[in-house]
Amino acid sequence: MAVFKLLLHPLLVLLVGVGAMQLGVPLTRFALTVMVLAAALPSASNVSLLAERFGADNGRIARIILVSTAVAFLSFSGAVGLMT
Repeated sequence: MAVFKLLLHPLLVLLVGVGAMQLGVPLTRFALTVMVLAAALPSASNVSLLAERFGADNGRIARIILVSTAVAFLSFSGAVGLMT
């Protein structure tokens, strides 16, 4: 789940952004870079609070947050390198 969040989500944002730019949406390259890098960030800790509030598996959510934060050290640096 964490790998999909850290790799697939930024890639989809990039593809949609480039497609929107080709269709004439006034989106600057800087704005697209910001959107992709925001998508490359790990899951926020408030997800755990929402999971608890709605009765989801809080332990599983906590593990996903932990793994996504650890993996994001590499994936976010890679995304910055590719986008700049």
